[in-house]
Amino acid sequence: MKAKLSDIIDAIDFMSGDPNQSCEGFIHLESGNIYLRPKYLNAIDDIEALPDDLDNDALYLPLPTKNDLGLGSQLPVCFAEEYAPDFYNEVQAMFRHKGAFGRFKDWADRHQLLAAWYRFEKESGEKEIKAWCHEYKISLID
Repeated sequence: MKAKLSDIIDAIDFMSGDPNQSCEGFIHLESGNIYLRPKYLNAIDDIEALPDDLDNDALYLPLPTKNDLGLGSQLPVCFAEEYAPDFYNEVQAMFRHKGAFGRFKDWADRHQLLAAWYRFEKESGEKEIKAWCHEYKISLID
């Protein structure tokens, strides 16, 4: 099966950006088409008709979230370990409380590391998504 890397990235970003984690993503095993299914369908007015058989594992593969790929709260800690080892414990402590990503981005901005963080986050995400695609034999056409 072939799919566009950018479509997979966009779907995973959308699913992972939902604070209620109420959106699921699926990739059709034959066509590579991606479908997003919000838990509350009426919450989105412009949703196109979804296939009735999205839960059929023989036809669709569920997409992972960023947390499934190890790209959640541990990623900023890995970033700190590589880019600012003197602040490793401080960054790690940020993620013991709600609102950690906002505090982390403020911290990165104060230390002139925000651009490096965004680059690290993008590269790490692409690497993990490509590995996931390889594991499930998805050929990327991007």
